[in-house]
Amino acid sequence: MKWDQHQRFRLIELIAYWEGRLTTKHLCESFGIGRQQASRDINFYIQHISKTNLIYDSSLKGYVPSECFSAKFITGHAQEFLNLLASQEANANIFAPMEFTGGAACSLPIPVREVNAEHVRKILLAAKGELRLEIAYRSMSQPVAEKRVITPHSIVCTPLRWHVRAYCEKNQQYRDFILSRFEGTLTLLDGSPYNKQQDTQWQRSVDIVFAPDPRLSDKQKAIIQYEYDMQQGTFIVPCRVALLRYTLYALNVYLDYEDTLVGRQQLIVVNRDEILRHMG
Repeated sequence: MKWDQHQRFRLIELIAYWEGRLTTKHLCESFGIGRQQASRDINFYIQHISKTNLIYDSSLKGYVPSECFSAKFITGHAQEFLNLLASQEANANIFAPMEFTGGAACSLPIPVREVNAEHVRKILLAAKGELRLEIAYRSMSQPVAEKRVITPHSIVCTPLRWHVRAYCEKNQQYRDFILSRFEGTLTLLDGSPYNKQQDTQWQRSVDIVFAPDPRLSDKQKAIIQYEYDMQQGTFIVPCRVALLRYTLYALNVYLDYEDTLVGRQQLIVVNRDEILRHMG
């Protein structure tokens, strides 16, 4: 099955299962295809993928999921659909709009940190080839861009920004470089002995054990335990050592929670001493 056809069948199931009504318009607007092609896709799905998943409802003028609906291309998990909604809004200026919820969903208008496409391309080439890369970079300690030579190995997405994990020849250690702080032209150089395997903080992982803030009331703790599906009052997040700070930030968790106001954060790190040792 071709990739584009697979994506259309996936959308058929997503719309039918989550929206409760599928029409050819959904496929036309999402993939830029004609109504005849959209109709052929739906009919092919019914005839060759599942004869029982979709039922045509003449009153709604569309297909609805049957009571015995069994997904073939989606998981049916809520997070799958919520992630699709988030990516749809984030990429609204790139892809054709897909009216999944009829305006019943939105996301925060987080300012976009512009990233130079040529920078990303050069970083990926350097990472793939284990090459040194000459860059001009601004940092909080060096507001004026300075020349550096790095060996990148991974691009990382955090809730608020993208950065690249790389060996820095100036500091002689692996560091994180925010993509939106690169300037000018990036120059590919020769090979480097510093690769991903030598980045010990990247290679090592540790389990972060979370629990409700003990200062909360018993009823409040019960809500947090339910929300995070905790087992015996805790839940565990495996994390690369190099990404510990970003994970804690994403969950709004301060290790020194005793210094914060009650309610400022809902979770605490049970194995705080272990995490602090790894974070250095």
